[in-house]
Amino acid sequence: MNAPRGPAAPGPIRQVVLQSTGFCNIDCAYCYLPDRLTRTVMPLDIVRATARALADSGLLAPAVEVRWHAGEPLTVPRSFYSQAHALLRRALGDRTRLSFSLQTNGLLLDSAWADFLQHEEVRVGVSLDGPAQVHDAHRRTRSGAGTLARALKGVSHLVGAGLSYDVISVVTPATLAHTGAYLDFMAELAPRSLGLNPEETEGGNDSGLHRADGFEQEYRAFLHRVARWSKETGVEVRELAAMRRHVLHHALPVRNTQNEPLSIVTVGADGRVSSFSPELFGWMSERYRDFVIGQVNDPGFRFDRWPESFRLLASDIDRGRAGCERSCSYYAVCGGGAPANKWAECGDMAATRTAFCSLGVMAVADVVLDELETARR
Repeated sequence: MNAPRGPAAPGPIRQVVLQSTGFCNIDCAYCYLPDRLTRTVMPLDIVRATARALADSGLLAPAVEVRWHAGEPLTVPRSFYSQAHALLRRALGDRTRLSFSLQTNGLLLDSAWADFLQHEEVRVGVSLDGPAQVHDAHRRTRSGAGTLARALKGVSHLVGAGLSYDVISVVTPATLAHTGAYLDFMAELAPRSLGLNPEETEGGNDSGLHRADGFEQEYRAFLHRVARWSKETGVEVRELAAMRRHVLHHALPVRNTQNEPLSIVTVGADGRVSSFSPELFGWMSERYRDFVIGQVNDPGFRFDRWPESFRLLASDIDRGRAGCERSCSYYAVCGGGAPANKWAECGDMAATRTAFCSLGVMAVADVVLDELETARR
């Protein structure tokens, strides 16, 4: 049995989530973002200050992913990303192996965007929930129209440019009601990988699934079916593949970037900086104030110089991780849960089990272990 570890030291910084804009051009029913109508665009001065602070931090991992996420990144001009990438490469290229990724709803993808993303070597993720009866049930415009047809037109430009892409689906009761159609849809798309996010209670969204009778059992049955489908189609399912790697190849317990300070750094369009679960950015709390470390373009800003509210946040998150380590038999393949889910569901960073744990970790681990046991027989 591994000895309990003490509080994690800050860093190394493995992922930087940059919010080029908080604005989104659609209105998903389950969105957690608190203010997706804002038209703020990240100034290049914020990118420059972020690059400088990262370069001076001494905390960079050997490889760092810069991820454009939150809001809809494609509502910001390509020229912004050209300049931002150049700034980041100049500042960080000799300090770490830098990569870029972007998550989009796909509606604004066209041939020019596809060519640009390919030229910039940006890994693209597209949010697609499945066929129309599933996708359009939740992913709609502000006037209530479905968005699938436009998203698929966008994807066709990626395919036309020979650009591989990943898909992330939010799994809801609509998905489970149409599992066969969902898997047929994804098989036809044949993305590089498929990610499954059971609808979560976060920010302004109360999914209610953690209170719904029978959803967890149905989701486990869905995962078993998805596991068989993945073998048949060759499409990697992100959660199942990651769990197999943890069980078969990685040292346990795994490191959890969501509860280790500065492993993930989030920078908003306004320059505020946070860490831990990226979903915490933009939330407010009497105990933790705005969950931020500071303003990246303030004189003297440093990633490891924290206000008292953030120190308290880090301490409470570590208490929650330690509680998971003491009480949960799945800790070795999880590393202590997700702070955003603990706060949203329990109002307590020191909480342990959440719906995210049950669906996103425990159910996945059980399916993978069943699969491996069956293969040994």
